[in-house]
Amino acid sequence: MAISNAIVHRIPAGWYPDRFDRSRRRWWDGTEWTDYYSAVPASRLRLVENETDAIDIDETTTPHTLSGALHFSDRLPAFILLGLVVANIIVVVILTRI
Repeated sequence: MAISNAIVHRIPAGWYPDRFDRSRRRWWDGTEWTDYYSAVPASRLRLVENETDAIDIDETTTPHTLSGALHFSDRLPAFILLGLVVANIIVVVILTRI
């Protein structure tokens, strides 16, 4: 999933699960992935039967999500555009009935 430049700086720097090796974490510096790795704390490791049983839970930190990085001000232009489109449709419907 591509992350746009407009919101990439809003994803906080920190340790995140490495998508290629779940036994370690990788450092996100707030703008890009670094070459720094850390082992996952032993309390978070457990054996699972298959990959679908694996759940990545970290009780020490709150997970950061892309949707959490988006604020209302980021969505405001989309709401305005949606409102204009709906208003335009209403005007067209009214004018075609006259």
